[in-house]
Amino acid sequence: MAANTFKAPAVSETVSEKSGPNIFTWLEGSIKLETLFREGIPARHLPKLAFSFFLCLLYIGISHQSNRTIMKLNKAKVLLEDLRVNYTTQKAELMYQSKQSEVAKSVQSLGLKESAVPPQKINIEE
Repeated sequence: MAANTFKAPAVSETVSEKSGPNIFTWLEGSIKLETLFREGIPARHLPKLAFSFFLCLLYIGISHQSNRTIMKLNKAKVLLEDLRVNYTTQKAELMYQSKQSEVAKSVQSLGLKESAVPPQKINIEE
């Protein structure tokens, strides 16, 4: 049985597609995170990281909720404007149809005519 041996990668795999300075390699070299977290995340940093994570989640949640509220308000504004326009249109039509001349035109088909005699007041004495 043969022993396992390490196979060296081919030359094409080791050459990077993009050559030249990269901002991430510069950032990684300047911060030196591997020395700080060599044995893992230090326990003294965990409360600060947990609190920062909690604040980030809270911020994201509040921003989503505010966006949803703004969208609901915009929909309500559009609906309110449509209802207002509908109300004023119907009010104008009702005022036009309740004029005496329009009522007289609409009841002519029923055979009713406008009275030429003015109304009289009836007095009852007790």
